[in-house]
Amino acid sequence: MTTYYATTRFYQNDQEFRCSWDLNATEGAPTDEETIQHLAEMLSENDAETWNLDEEDEDADQPSQTTLNLHGLSPQDFARVLVLNEKDAESLYGVTWVISTLWKEVDPDNWEHPCNL
Repeated sequence: MTTYYATTRFYQNDQEFRCSWDLNATEGAPTDEETIQHLAEMLSENDAETWNLDEEDEDADQPSQTTLNLHGLSPQDFARVLVLNEKDAESLYGVTWVISTLWKEVDPDNWEHPCNL
């Protein structure tokens, strides 16, 4: 398993939740377990800072959603549903997700994350 630069996006209730945590996976074909682990790590830190939503929008009519609604499931269980039952997760929980990566290995000496993911 190798670590790659990645950006993961979740969408729930017309709200985007974006996180630029690195992906530990098999290049080109992450296993379901690798993907579940990646999503669960983010979901276990389910707060505005993780999703880069810690800045308030003063022009917004209503406050935006700052955390994903896990519908009472643990982060691990919610991630498992998202990966193994993607269509059910969309209809039951209104959640879709995507992981974007160019399969560029993380450089331990350069913390600069590519912005184009």
